[in-house]
Amino acid sequence: MENVSQILLRNEAKLPAGPLLLINPPRDALAQQLVRVDRPVRCVTQDFGDFAWLRETGARVSFEAVPALNGDERWVVLFLPREKQRLAMLLHALADGMAPGSTLWLAGENQGGIKSAPRHLRKFFDRVTALDNARHCGLLEACGPTPEQPFTLAHYMTTWSTQYAGREITLCSLPGVFAHGRLDPGTALLLEVLEHLRPQGRVLDFACGCGVVGVALLAAAEHSSLTLLDSSALAIESSRQSLEANRLGAKLLPSDGLAELAAASPAPYDWIVSNPPFHRGVASDLDVAADFFRRAGTFLTENGRIVIVFNRHLPYSRWLQQGFDAVERLAENDEYIVVQARMLRKSGKRTSERAPSAPQRKGMDQFK
Repeated sequence: MENVSQILLRNEAKLPAGPLLLINPPRDALAQQLVRVDRPVRCVTQDFGDFAWLRETGARVSFEAVPALNGDERWVVLFLPREKQRLAMLLHALADGMAPGSTLWLAGENQGGIKSAPRHLRKFFDRVTALDNARHCGLLEACGPTPEQPFTLAHYMTTWSTQYAGREITLCSLPGVFAHGRLDPGTALLLEVLEHLRPQGRVLDFACGCGVVGVALLAAAEHSSLTLLDSSALAIESSRQSLEANRLGAKLLPSDGLAELAAASPAPYDWIVSNPPFHRGVASDLDVAADFFRRAGTFLTENGRIVIVFNRHLPYSRWLQQGFDAVERLAENDEYIVVQARMLRKSGKRTSERAPSAPQRKGMDQFK
């Protein structure tokens, strides 16, 4: 049981009868332990992996970018998100949707920022009280929702643009999406490489975020077929808005890693592009990336290839070498490496990484 769930169970006696809503609960037995005959529990999560896990346990759970209250839930428990902007967005949505007399509990870890959360709560609620502090976690109570204006998702959507292949690409992103509102340096290097490779055909943008890579590729080769995949409901919604802003169409696929891909898109891909994630919450977690490298090659055509960017300290090149005969370093700088993998390795065959010829060339010099 997660520490943040334990602090809630310590205070279960304070929960009244009636419907209870849990927002972004962890993957543990908390929901089942809080259920009573007179206290039905519903869960909403913004993470598809959590959604799939909770669904398997039999919990009542939905996957939503912003939780929708159904009107009869007078007690809501929100688990503290890592990003302050996402917290503000969720608090605004809840304060606007909660009925008078409703109560919100906010639970989170000290290292996640729960100690500074009261000032965020006071922007949307009249009364904020600290209920408990234990197991390196805190529990806060907020009553009297007082939103200054109605909540709209558009208010929290950031629109920005970048250049790719001589075109201006418009991107939309919501708080909680990777590199919200900007082009991060790693993705910028990846796009620089892809502009020379010119991917076409069936393309999968794995861990798509706001869709910047996939949308840029599709805008430059509109006859291609694009799938945008992410575990975040906020990323899926951001990608949807990015596609609409550029008048493009693509498949949007919520998935925990590659778990949903086989059923949703059985045809193989010519290209898989990605800036793979290595964080879950506040901690580093390479499980999603490790599973991606183990399985991604099985979703490629015979001549298909994977092109990824990643931080230099990560072991992704070595993991790719375990599955592919040809692993090439295409570009690099002081922080990031772009690698291409081709030719899915057959059992028993060895593979090696082909490094750039000496002297070491960085960035796009090797394409000149």
